[in-house]
Amino acid sequence: MARLKIYGDIVDSEENSFMQMWGIDNGVTFQTIDDFLSSISEDDKTIDIHIHCRGGNVIEGWAIYDALRHSGKEISATIDGECSSMATIVLLSAPKERRKAYTNAHFCIHNPSATTYNLDWSESLTADNIEKGAARLSKQAEQLRAEQDRILDLYVERTGTDRETLQSVMDKDVIYGMDKAIELGFISEILPPITAKRQTPKTQNNMHNDKEEVQVKRGILDRILAKAGFKALEDVKIVDMVVTAADGSELTIERESGDPQVGDSASPDGSFVMEDGTTIVVSDGVITEIIPPVEAKTDEEFAALEAELEALKAENEQLKADKSALEERISELESQLGESDAKAKTEEESAILAKVNHAGGVAWLDKILSMKSTFHAKNTRTQVRTVETEDESPIQKAKRALEEKIESRKKQ
Repeated sequence: MARLKIYGDIVDSEENSFMQMWGIDNGVTFQTIDDFLSSISEDDKTIDIHIHCRGGNVIEGWAIYDALRHSGKEISATIDGECSSMATIVLLSAPKERRKAYTNAHFCIHNPSATTYNLDWSESLTADNIEKGAARLSKQAEQLRAEQDRILDLYVERTGTDRETLQSVMDKDVIYGMDKAIELGFISEILPPITAKRQTPKTQNNMHNDKEEVQVKRGILDRILAKAGFKALEDVKIVDMVVTAADGSELTIERESGDPQVGDSASPDGSFVMEDGTTIVVSDGVITEIIPPVEAKTDEEFAALEAELEALKAENEQLKADKSALEERISELESQLGESDAKAKTEEESAILAKVNHAGGVAWLDKILSMKSTFHAKNTRTQVRTVETEDESPIQKAKRALEEKIESRKKQ
């Protein structure tokens, strides 16, 4: 027979590591149960479970239950001390006739619950915070209701008690003795002390006939607080760091010791310059930037910087003067170019007018312009010949000059 002791809270592997870090007894995880089942010899057909557990993680609890039910072993279970919450699911992995308890054992069944740590609520809530929180709570309520129904389904199946009765007990969330456990079908027998005469279940555990209802607190948080010397979470005093800036303003940082870091929660928002020149920038309640102080310069370094600045100023003034001189030169050249064009045009026109005037003036020009020719491109051709300009008459010279001018304009 393989003996399995479930002595401790049912937790996942991450929470178990956290407990070990705080020096708390190891919890019970699915991994530890799976390792236990793997170690059992194939020839060993029975598992004897002993329970002293306040419950714990729902997901891990269901995984342990399924592993035990599918182990192929004959399972029996005994409540040694306490069997509450998710531990009752593990208890029900054994059939009713092999579920037992010692005389002074206790048990408790209740509705599944969840913490509100993940709501991320601050002291002052905006409308958006409230709406987001309400949406999360609504979703969480749906999940808890589904889990509650699943637990009730198993309770009804494995105990034989009606759903309404079980739900009524779960709503009360109190600790009961083993008489109540027998009444509800969670166990079939109360084991008497081996030094006393055996009694029937109906006369045992009279101390619990009054159905004492004791509210219980579960979870690892209470154990951590106790380990640290606190009775309740309210007793824990969080110490903040208050930093005074150079101007006398105060910055509160959620840090007990050490230098402020980017990401630390702090208030109020703004930029705070410390006495050493360091600037701490706070936005939306979080330190977003820490700007180191600028290193102080020596007198020699300041003098060198001033000299460099004066040299740059002088260079800038010289560049301005050069620019002005270039602009003046460009304006002068443009003016000269305009005068040259005008002068060239005037000289050419004067020469033409002189020749026209010499040939006979306006009357001669009108006569020339009114002349018509029967010759055209189809019945004429040009021929290069040497013109003896010395034998030309004044009229011929003027006519030739005019033709050259007209031909030149056609080519333009």
